[in-house]
Amino acid sequence: MKKFSYFAPTTVEEAIKVLAGADKDTQIIAGGTDFIVQINHKMISPEKVVDIKKIKELKYVKEENGFIKIGAATNFSELDCSEILLKKAKVLATACGEVGSTQIRNLGTIGGNIANASAAGDSISALMALDASVVLKSEKEERVMRLEEFYQGPGNCQLRKDELLTEIFFQTPNENTATSFKKLGKRKALAIVVISAGALIEKDDNNKCTKAQISLGAISRYPVRVREAEELLIGKELNEQNIEICLEKIAEITNASVANSPFKHLALYKGSAMKGIAREMFANILADLK
Repeated sequence: MKKFSYFAPTTVEEAIKVLAGADKDTQIIAGGTDFIVQINHKMISPEKVVDIKKIKELKYVKEENGFIKIGAATNFSELDCSEILLKKAKVLATACGEVGSTQIRNLGTIGGNIANASAAGDSISALMALDASVVLKSEKEERVMRLEEFYQGPGNCQLRKDELLTEIFFQTPNENTATSFKKLGKRKALAIVVISAGALIEKDDNNKCTKAQISLGAISRYPVRVREAEELLIGKELNEQNIEICLEKIAEITNASVANSPFKHLALYKGSAMKGIAREMFANILADLK
């Protein structure tokens, strides 16, 4: 293994100073679950490694001024058990609870999952459904970016080498809202997701859908919002017929997206499978909305 310089700052301020002037050979790690695999497979060969695991101020879940805020170094086990998420954003708690094994959930962090920018990132799909944003800090500035924008443009994501992802936040869902996450993997334990779906649905007193935010994972380069499907529900009664129309659109979008990818031979399989897990996802949501 190539030797590298190792830094372990204990505050955000220290980390940002270390990252000033960072280049393509600089690597940030928190849990290090992906880093070890990439090193072992010679996919990366960093000269400088900045380990943010000791920065305690990046580990929290809190509700503040109508928003739920999460520190980037909070691990999946902490998110899986968060009372705030279990009560108000179940989609994220469920997604974090289905990441890898217990050991991986104890090490892996939500910030690492976001920055790694995997098409199959469980927490990313859930955060898309929550319309989440990220906070990026450098010595020069602090940027706030919606997750959808974060995964657009050149490169894997819009995180610059001199920046630290410090926080993820989203509006606290109200009491007329329910969320859910479903995933299909090849096996129950340690499975990388084959497809996933997350949703936030809000209704009024007449059982009409007033807000729909639906995301699908592993059908394109990043988990994506499917607004064509969302629009089929908004303003409509949340009944079996309207949800079935939405499910058909979800399958259609999945097939079209996969057909334009290197995995086009899986298009029909993925569309049918996505429809199946999305149906289960809506069943959970309707049960919680009663």
